This record gives sequence, C-alpha cells and structure tokens, in this order.
Amino acid sequence: MERGYRFITPVRADRLPWPVWLVLWAWLVWLLPGPAMAQDDWLRDSWREVIAGSPLDEPLQVDSQSRSHSVSGSVHARLHHPFEPLAEELASVTAWCEILFLHVNIKGCLVEEEDRVLGSGLALFVGHRDFAALVDAERLDLRWRVVDRQPRYLDVMLEGDQGPYGTRAFRLQLRAVPEDDDHSLVQLRYSLVFGMRGRLALHGYLTFIGRDRVGFTVEGTTAGGEPIHVGGTRGMIERNVMRFYLALEAHLESRDLPESERLEASLQRWFTLTMRYPRQLFEIDRATYLDQKWREYAHQQELAGE
Repeated sequence: MERGYRFITPVRADRLPWPVWLVLWAWLVWLLPGPAMAQDDWLRDSWREVIAGSPLDEPLQVDSQSRSHSVSGSVHARLHHPFEPLAEELASVTAWCEILFLHVNIKGCLVEEEDRVLGSGLALFVGHRDFAALVDAERLDLRWRVVDRQPRYLDVMLEGDQGPYGTRAFRLQLRAVPEDDDHSLVQLRYSLVFGMRGRLALHGYLTFIGRDRVGFTVEGTTAGGEPIHVGGTRGMIERNVMRFYLALEAHLESRDLPESERLEASLQRWFTLTMRYPRQLFEIDRATYLDQKWREYAHQQELAGE
C-alpha cells in the first residue's frame, strides 16, 4: 500500500453487534415499501387509468365479460369519501343489507347467523321490478365476509352457491383503496353462472322484456354518430352492477343522518342517481319505487321479528 494511506480491516457482517443489526433492519424497513403498500399503489394506478378512459360524465367506468355459461360486470369509481370511514362502514354486514335493499329487484335482506371463520349469513329476497312480498320472492342465501382489511386496503365478498332463477355461483366483491385524504377508489365486481333453467329464463327475458335494454359499454356508433351500447347478457349485468354501485353511493351519502331519516334519504338518492342514466336504468317512476320499497321494508321487518 502506498505511504500516507491507512488500511482499515473491514468488519465481517456476522460479527456486527446486535444493536447495529437492529438499526440497519429498521432503516431498511422504513426505506423500502412493504408488499401491501406496493400492491395498493399498483391498484391505485391501474384503477385511475381505467377510470380515466371512461366515456361517462363522472369518474366511473363500467365493463363486462360474457361467456357461454357465465357473465360478470364491474364498476371502477372514484368516491368523494375518505378511505377510513368508508372502510369502517363497508366492513359491516348490516350496512350491506341496507345497500342491497335499495336495488329495485331486491325485496328484502336479513342478516342471519355469524361464524368467526366463515363470516355472516345473509338472506336476500329477489323479484321482478313490481312489488313482491318476501314469501313470493326468490330467496338467495349469501355468505358475507371481510376477505382482507388493512390500513390502505379493503376487500369484502358476498357469495352464494345457488342464485335466483336458476343461476349459481353468485358473487359480489368490493375492493377499495385510498386515493388521497378526501377520496377513495373502489372496484365493485358482480358475477354469476347460468344453469339450464337460468339460460332459459334469460333467453325469455332478452327475447321479450329486455330485448331493447342496453348497458353502458359503447360498441360503435350509428351512421348519425350516436353511440351503440352493448345489449344481451352483458347489458343485463352492466345494468345490475351499476345499480348495486349506485346503492353503495346512496348509502354512503346518507349514513350520517339520524336513523329515522336514513332509509327515506337513501331511497330518494338512489332513484336520483339512477336517473342520470335513464336509457339503461329507468324501470318505474319515483313514486312507485318509493311506495313499493316502503311496503317491502315493512314485510322485511315483520319477517325479521319472526
């Protein structure tokens, strides 16, 4: 070695005192994002990209996929609700019954048993757009559970083996991450599988009542430049996943009201939100919807009391 330089013997890593190891480990953990944080950042960026490509006049995108025996639809959206109170509310099974009930085809929802491992049971009663007592509706038994809940991530799942009208493998899943201090990004996905009875029922619906009904995805334009929206099974699933999403939005907007005012406010808000898209979502007028819902709610409360 040249004169004027002092050789310093390096210290072997396995001989470092444990307090030094502890400091180094803490520094590395602080410096590098963990797997959960990296996942949240990836979801946030990808969902922002999906929403940015929406043709709608609000920050949400609707999509769907259809196969020979199954169909699924999803909504990606930006909600003006901070993540922490949103996650706290949506990690409640009771809140989901209140959300689902707003859908025009849901005639009642009851929370049943709770299992620490499997989650909570929900009895959902499904019918057509007209009024139906719970005894005349199709019953759908669901298992509700929080799949994952972290400081920056929420995953909630509702699943049912046998669905209404010959469907099966019913699944409704919500995932959410914070975007900033005042907004959250959510993905709501709805899917089901058709058995033989379900395919026949769907064929009848699409042939008669639903033959002119459309969804939100634009497949092309007419000669006059008007958008051509997707129909068939994809249109059907897109309309329903949007109704569930708007129910979620209406519930969140009314959750801070006194309990005596909450249901009326959420029903009114849900109908108002659906009227942003009358081409896809209009079924019955506001007065009829409110009257039916209050009558169905009375039946629901009677059954809950029993």
